[in-house]
Amino acid sequence: MTLSSQEDRNAHYRAALTAYTEAISARDPERVLSLFAKDAVLEDPVGSGRIVVGIEALRPYFTRACQRDIAMRISGHISCSKGNAACAPIRVDVDGSVIHDISVAQFDQDGLIVRYDAYWGPGDIVGPDPSSGRPL
Repeated sequence: MTLSSQEDRNAHYRAALTAYTEAISARDPERVLSLFAKDAVLEDPVGSGRIVVGIEALRPYFTRACQRDIAMRISGHISCSKGNAACAPIRVDVDGSVIHDISVAQFDQDGLIVRYDAYWGPGDIVGPDPSSGRPL
């Protein structure tokens, strides 16, 4: 993919984050995976020690996630950098709880996500912590 300007790249990054939330909500792990580079890294939540590396490790992660009762939506403005990253506030409704997170995605030159970090923790969850005992 060749995006000629930073504005074009930022539009793509916004669309990719929106597509990510839509694919999770649609319970479509293959659609989610199509947004990630082969060697992508995911940490959700940041600081949990749950780091998933590479598309083959992401496949079972997203397959499990898409089997859960999860609905995601962008809950505010998606901000982009003057480089290769974007962040968005995301509302995650899961298993009767709500998580308010800020997700940061970094992209490669092909517009695929190479790193995805979700920032949430105590104080960002309404209801019981849905990650207790199992990864989101």
